[in-house]
Amino acid sequence: MKLIILLFVCASVLGSECPNVRTRIGSIRKRRHLTFPDGSTLVLTVSTAKTFLTHIPSGWNLVMELDLIFNLPGPNFTVAHARRKLHHRQKRQIWEQLQKSIDYYNLNGRACVLRSICEAKSYLAPPGRSLVHDILRSIFTAPTHEGDFREEIKDVYEDILDPSYCKQMNDCPFSLLSFILFINKQRN
Repeated sequence: MKLIILLFVCASVLGSECPNVRTRIGSIRKRRHLTFPDGSTLVLTVSTAKTFLTHIPSGWNLVMELDLIFNLPGPNFTVAHARRKLHHRQKRQIWEQLQKSIDYYNLNGRACVLRSICEAKSYLAPPGRSLVHDILRSIFTAPTHEGDFREEIKDVYEDILDPSYCKQMNDCPFSLLSFILFINKQRN
């Protein structure tokens, strides 16, 4: 506490340099990482409910739920992995989990994920306009110009690397981004 007060007094009086302190004031704040207890997970649940209007019996509802489970980084996880490669790996894992959950409903999950990646280029608002759009952009943007990203997805989502892929026909019957953005409009 005394060091922080000394640095504050020294910085306000002398500017950015303190003669009796070894470390520069600008280097005190280090990069911080958010860590969670080992085994922590985040569950993203999407639920939709549709009411059937019938006379007898009344009150029939169809409910569909989709749960995505993400493992959160523990104390040793953040230190052990390089930051840039970690983002690429997490993005690929999210895509694979979405693919598996869509495949569960007998749809082509891989095609739907690839369609969402293509649609993210044109459907989303500019950065900073909407938090939901920024989150979707961070999930569905493919930085194909980075070598680490190319290496991470080379076996699974290699189709993205072709510049003309988004112009080709896709086997996905619905737009995942349109569905999410429609839900977002309904809540506002």
